[in-house]
Amino acid sequence: MSKKWVDLDQVFFPVGVSSVYFEGRRVSKQDIQIDRNFREVMSSDYDVKDLPDHINYLPRKKAAQYLKVSESTLIRYHLDGKLKWITRRNRTPIYKREELDAFKSKGTPIK
Repeated sequence: MSKKWVDLDQVFFPVGVSSVYFEGRRVSKQDIQIDRNFREVMSSDYDVKDLPDHINYLPRKKAAQYLKVSESTLIRYHLDGKLKWITRRNRTPIYKREELDAFKSKGTPIK
């Protein structure tokens, strides 16, 4: 996303559409959702235990708090292939909440 985009809430996605043109550029729905979630999570004081259901993506710091592990442990899990993050250019890694929930429910042993 460009830094000149001030209000991400102006972008509207009809049902079943994965990308739209906005101000002359094609914008994917996933990019907008990630940016909205990142902005909302980082600007508010949500407790990671009680996250709203509409937040589907978490930055690395909040994902570590969500799983109750350190950020370096998250990186190690990624390198071992246990967790996958969404690579964002010049940004912190973003994790899908579904993958974090699945990983949490597996109950990986801590060594």
